Amino acid sequence: MLRRSLAAAVTCGMIALTAACGSASSSTASGPVTLNYMIWDAGQKPAYQKSINQFEATHPDIKVNIEVVAWAQYWSKLQTSAAGGDMPDLFWDHLSYLPQLAKRGIVSDLSAKIAADKVDTSVYDPKLLSQWTSGSTVYGLPKDWDSIATVYRSDALKAAAVTAAQLGASNWNTTDGGSFVALLQKLTVDTKGKHPNEAGFDASHVKQYGIALEAPNGQQDWWDFGVQNGCKLQEKAYGTWTVNSPACVAAIKFEQDLMYKWHVAAPGTVTNTPNAAQLPQILAQGTAAITFDGDWDLTSFYAGLPKGGWGATTLPSGPVGSGTVYNGLTDAIYAHTKHPAQAWELEKWLASSTSEKIVADAGTVWPGIPSLTGGFADAWKQKGVDVSAFETETKGTTMGYPLTTTGSAFNTVVLKDLNQVWLNQMAPQAAADDVTRTANAAAGSGN
Repeated sequence: MLRRSLAAAVTCGMIALTAACGSASSSTASGPVTLNYMIWDAGQKPAYQKSINQFEATHPDIKVNIEVVAWAQYWSKLQTSAAGGDMPDLFWDHLSYLPQLAKRGIVSDLSAKIAADKVDTSVYDPKLLSQWTSGSTVYGLPKDWDSIATVYRSDALKAAAVTAAQLGASNWNTTDGGSFVALLQKLTVDTKGKHPNEAGFDASHVKQYGIALEAPNGQQDWWDFGVQNGCKLQEKAYGTWTVNSPACVAAIKFEQDLMYKWHVAAPGTVTNTPNAAQLPQILAQGTAAITFDGDWDLTSFYAGLPKGGWGATTLPSGPVGSGTVYNGLTDAIYAHTKHPAQAWELEKWLASSTSEKIVADAGTVWPGIPSLTGGFADAWKQKGVDVSAFETETKGTTMGYPLTTTGSAFNTVVLKDLNQVWLNQMAPQAAADDVTRTANAAAGSGN
């Protein structure tokens, strides 16, 4: 989730996302300029199209083409586009890709334009804006954000006499699991109706697990336990990886214990990527009573579970308190667009309160401007879903998405090692040591 570009003097030969000598969209000499805007979520296109329609009405000299490329192909498409010199003028950017894209000059520094047009950046959540800022360089204005919360099936909670409020107020520890594990024991039941804390419970034949946890890299599971335990994945942004610190290892071990010590979490055979069902499907199938997931999956839960049959509450607290991963996206401007002035006009519009309100009020994404969050919450309230837990999480301790130029190496080794941990085939300390060593070695090699 990164980008970059080389100076125009560099030859057009490229590895990965190195910029080509060509540039982006085209226009006729007499007609309006056409900007290409690439996104990865088709479900968000209608709200953004509504925003773009208003933009075009007030900017008759600019036309905007929204191109949707699914996440699975999105970043490879950017690589191909960079090589061929047909990059989109603007595109959604993710923090996991930003450092490499910035390093190679693919994304524009907006700081001079922000200053020249006196854009009021104080309207954005400072936590989000800081993620896209490096020194005096600004790579984007916050367009949205996501956090992690507990999503539950109402029928499962009712059957176990557990309330959403109890889940949200629960806490965990590495000794006896705390009230969180006690609640998960009530929610976990084998095929004979036994719970994990009862004699005769059969861990090999579980009908419903208390919780299912799954994420390729940890954003929806052990990173959150890590925040709640004082873990820092890096010593600082763009700094050394510290995944093998005691606080991080304990968080990983706690999740493994949920599976194999307390038997309240679905094991890796159920949840491991890339072949596992998605979390909304796992809940819909009745495999688990609750999960941790990001608000980007709200639409999937809404489609897969009965109306009024599910909800969201806050995450449990850990040894050092509450906490969640807090991540946001931005609209990046391609550094070599043929239309920098028009691209900046579109960037300003998309990051404006007018545009963000259109998108938020449609229930599409949480806006990067905090004063507009009520619109998103209201849209979901009208659907019968209280999503306030996701916003509550952002008010406390949060972990931003790691900023690093070694994201590819990190994600590869995390997927390999942590999948083994979730299969109970690798010790958390050994996995954390390997992840830390491999990711830091990649930094030393310049990869």
